[in-house]
Parts: sequence; structure tokens; C-alpha cells
Amino acid sequence: MTENEAWRVLDANVNRAAEGLRTLEDFARLVREDELVVQSVKAIRHGLAEALRPYERRLRLANRSTAADAGIEVTEASEANRSELIDLVPAAAERVTQALRQLEEFGKLVAPKLGEAFKKLRYETYDRLAQVELQLTAEGMGKRGWNAPSLYLLVDCELPVEEFIAYLKSLVEAGVDWFQLRDKEADGGKLVRHGRAAMWALEQSRSGVVINDRIDVALACGAHAVHLGQDDIGLAEARRLVGRTLQIGISTHDLSQALEAERGGADYIGCGPTFPSGTKQFEEFAGTAFLSQVASEVELPFYAIGGVDLINLEQVVASGCHRVAVSGVINRAENPVAAARALKSRLCGGVDGGRGEGIRNPLRA
Repeated sequence: MTENEAWRVLDANVNRAAEGLRTLEDFARLVREDELVVQSVKAIRHGLAEALRPYERRLRLANRSTAADAGIEVTEASEANRSELIDLVPAAAERVTQALRQLEEFGKLVAPKLGEAFKKLRYETYDRLAQVELQLTAEGMGKRGWNAPSLYLLVDCELPVEEFIAYLKSLVEAGVDWFQLRDKEADGGKLVRHGRAAMWALEQSRSGVVINDRIDVALACGAHAVHLGQDDIGLAEARRLVGRTLQIGISTHDLSQALEAERGGADYIGCGPTFPSGTKQFEEFAGTAFLSQVASEVELPFYAIGGVDLINLEQVVASGCHRVAVSGVINRAENPVAAARALKSRLCGGVDGGRGEGIRNPLRA
């Protein structure tokens, strides 16, 4: 291969990478209105320009020949099919990563330094681009998740990562829709590791990952949502920081707080405490009367929080609430899968499922 031929391939892949990045940037800017993701994509574009800076642009342009490109008329059916707007995101991200690999390999034929520059950019871009894709697709997944009667489970970082992944996967199969990572004792690094593990474990499912309190952790692991309490950072400030990258849930304890969260643009609310809980102590309980008020006056999706179990679940459903956020009833059960199936079945108006017998709870080992 001559140097001119190498520059022709480089030119094609520079354009391919730039087109993919522009697609992601426009999606982030005009569809998601997410300034943080826009900045992240711009940083990748800047890195691409910097790698090429020592080399004259005319070297690429002089070897460009679209008319002689043998691949112009070769297309796959999938290339013409985008069923949803969100489909643009993974397609564009994949285009960028493939182009960067080609730039590294063909750059070596032109100059070792150019190949090294693209190699460095490729590795720097992989993680950044993965987070961009997760953040741009998170909102769509989140909306699907909030629409159905939903079982939302709070989990901590007690299990080693491999066991944690297996535990989450077994509960997805049992009907858990969303997992909130909540661990007041874990440091940021541990939360991010478990958050990323949860995202990996659930990537082929319709389940979502919520991080409690920590916006920084939620962004770092590409979570779908962050859940905030009344004493955490305010909703308006949180939205300014995350844009539409994350769904935002708010804990509420009375109707005024619930209405304020709705006016402020929360995506969902937790309502409680409903009953005494074995995992958290409360001085007062809002009870099911609060759930009935919210069902009548608030349009946001809402979850009963605090002490919900298989015995009192009927009271929750009778109040007009068909979503629950739970912890001990599943995490402390001898058979978490069976407990999850029973809760989900009753939420959906069915009867208890009998599957999952004999599955050991790793948290009770």
C-alpha cells in the first residue's frame, strides 16, 4: 500500500468518526438537551483534531475520491432501518469506535507517531463513549420502566461483585423492575464499581439502576436515575447538573412535598414511610392515607416506601398505589426469588408464583 492509499483510508475514517460524533452531539444537544454529554462528545472531537494537527489537511483532501469508492453501492438492510430515534445513538457510537481502530492501523503506515496518537485516542475514547451512549439512552429506558406496575428493590454493596451480579440477574428474572443502590457505609469507589456491575448485569433487560443520593456516582456508572431525599441537594440544582441524563426520584413524606416534587420536574416520587421498617427507623409514619392522597392529586408515578411486605401489600394496593420500593422483604428472605415473584404477582393482580424454590439467599450465607 502506498502512502497516498493510506491517506485515502485515513480520510474516509476521519470523516466517519466525525459524522458519528456529530450525530451524538446533535442528539445530546437538540433531543436530550444535555450539556454535560455535549461537552463530553466535543472533547472526543477535539482529540481527533489534535491527533491530525501535525499533518497537513491537503494530504487527506488530495487523496479523496468518492467516485472511485467501490463500497458506495454496497449496503445492508439494517443500515436503512431506524425504527426509533434512540436507535441513532448506538449506531453512531459504533461508527466512531470502528473508525478509530482503522485510524490507528492505517496511521501506522503513514507515521508511527500518528498511529500512536490514534491508539491513545482510541483507548481514551472507549470509556468516554460508553458513558455517552449509556447516558443518552438512559432516559428512554427510564420512561419505559416507570410506566408499568413496578417492583423497586433497594440493594447495598455487601456482596462481592460477582455474587452481586448473579443476585441481580436472578431477581430480574423474578420480576424486579428497578434496583436502587443504597449503601451509606460504602465509599465512592465501591459504589461506582457496584453501580457499573449492576449496569452490566442488567444491560440485556428492561430493568434499571438507580443510585441513592450520589449524583456523581450515578453519572460515573451511567445509571438510569438518582434518588434524592428531602435533605439532599435540591431538585432544581440536581436537574441543572444532570439535565435529562438521569431520571430524578424524590422521597416525600406528605402531600405538600409530593406536589412540590411534581411542580419541580421530578420523574417519580417515593411516598412514606408507609409502615415500620426493619432497615430504617422513623419517628412518624405517613401511612396508606398519604398514598391515597397522592393517588388522587399527583400525576407522577409514585412508590410506597417503608416496611411493605406480603402481608400489608393489600393495604397499599387498596390505597391506589401499585408500585412499591422494598428491601428486607426480599433481601432478608430465605428465598429472595420466590419473595420477588410473589410481590410482583400481587402488584399485577395475579396469584403467587411458585418458581424459584431452592434458591439460596447469598445475603444470609
